[in-house]
Amino acid sequence: MTEGSSSTPLELRSGARARYLPAHSGVWRVGTLVRPSANDEEWLVKNEHGRFWVHVSRLRPADGPLPDH
Repeated sequence: MTEGSSSTPLELRSGARARYLPAHSGVWRVGTLVRPSANDEEWLVKNEHGRFWVHVSRLRPADGPLPDH
């Protein structure tokens, strides 16, 4: 695998699992994508903590590598 490549692409579809970085925390969590916002810039993500709107820039594949930061 080359630097910067990802083995698992992010699927932006209802029911897909994704990792997300909450705005209030530096801890990555896993949730299920529910639906996109009207402008497709955010997705409603649900997990055991509730439902949250998450910007697409904070979403990663559930099984893929995480950023270093």
